[in-house]
Amino acid sequence: MRKGWYSIDNILFKILTVADCSIIFTIIYIYHHTQYEGNSLYMAIRIITDSTAYLPEAVLKREEIQVVPLNVMMQGKPYREGIDLSNRECYQAMRTQPIFPTTSQPSAGDFLDVYNTLAPGDEALVIVISSRLSGTWHSAELAQGLLDRTDVTIHVIDSWSSTIGLALQIMRVCEMRQAGCNTEAILAELKKLIPRTNIFFVVDDLEYLSRGGRIGAAAKYFGNMLQIKPILYLKEGKIDVFDKIRTKQKAVTRIVEAFRELSPQVQNLAVTHVDAPDEAEELRQRLSEIYSGNIYVQESGPVIGAHVGPGTIGLSYY
Repeated sequence: MRKGWYSIDNILFKILTVADCSIIFTIIYIYHHTQYEGNSLYMAIRIITDSTAYLPEAVLKREEIQVVPLNVMMQGKPYREGIDLSNRECYQAMRTQPIFPTTSQPSAGDFLDVYNTLAPGDEALVIVISSRLSGTWHSAELAQGLLDRTDVTIHVIDSWSSTIGLALQIMRVCEMRQAGCNTEAILAELKKLIPRTNIFFVVDDLEYLSRGGRIGAAAKYFGNMLQIKPILYLKEGKIDVFDKIRTKQKAVTRIVEAFRELSPQVQNLAVTHVDAPDEAEELRQRLSEIYSGNIYVQESGPVIGAHVGPGTIGLSYY
């Protein structure tokens, strides 16, 4: 007897077909939401940071890192760091004109826009500039509370750092993600790494620290006149004075010697500068006589440059 459309055989066939399709779609979904690196397989852990990490474009693309820019106000016009204003344009103007840019944090809406690009099932690590230097962390936290989604997980992390220190932390996260580590392991590593991340830097002109309220007008005047170069460092996420040295060259020597004492315990080291590539390279060469590992060199952009000024050089390590 010929079976009709509603026969038991046909119904079972339809059920099996739907089930098979469901399995296929599940496999496709998993494939597109996992990544292979060597022989490791890891779920979609996304990295979001702000523009003060100053990571190279090649790294941002390779690691698919999303960047939320801070803002620079120069001559009454707002610019998004890394998008509307290049380092060269900003520093050329600062060196040749009486221009002192100001900066501001991204809005919660800026972070919310990035959060909404996450795919279902994604887990995002949002690692940003120290909350004691900028309101960026608060914007990222506020955006997390405003996000009307339950299919993604977001961790907002205060780096207690910025510029090259923040970059070193993110590069460590990338290494762990590539090695197949899960989010819990990465967060545990960051908990240990953040208080160990150090930044020391020497400014060239005290005018920028004075305008930012870091030093008084008298200290700026006599400091510049006597060529006093304060060595600043980040301590628990805020800027403090490490030492005050006459002449920049002696100040740089001081941070090199301070690093020498700690070098046996250092895992990663990097150099940063604000429109001072030759001095940064000289510092890298001096450090290479002490430290045998690779030394990454990075230029800090206008947000950091606005507060410390062109000619600033420094190092970071953990």
